[in-house]
Amino acid sequence: MTVLALTLNAQTPAAKDSAIISDHVDLSKTQFVKVDIESDFPGGAAGWRRFLQNNLVYPKKAERKKIEGTVVVQFIVDKDGTISNISAISGPELLQEAATDVIKKSPNWTPATQNGRKVKSYKKQPITFKLQ
Repeated sequence: MTVLALTLNAQTPAAKDSAIISDHVDLSKTQFVKVDIESDFPGGAAGWRRFLQNNLVYPKKAERKKIEGTVVVQFIVDKDGTISNISAISGPELLQEAATDVIKKSPNWTPATQNGRKVKSYKKQPITFKLQ
């Protein structure tokens, strides 16, 4: 049996990554790591968990080699809710492709907002692969 543990986390920005907003900032070209309202998957955390559980495929090679672990995937939720710039930033190499592939299948999200406007934002998603 394959068990999947999922945790939805917004990226915690370092102080140097925080954007300062003024009337002179063009929000259409800015990607935020800290926003007023985070981007959200349709159906919230429970919907995201269901989506991942229904669409994530444990790689056969990793299963045969009994490889488990957590892959952290970073991506951008654009102003229109589309997902882009998907990359695995940590975790077992044999599990990284499966984790990024499932994020690529994601439907559009509700975009983040900053100062009442829809903006691009970074997300990090840890996905834990565990065999039982």
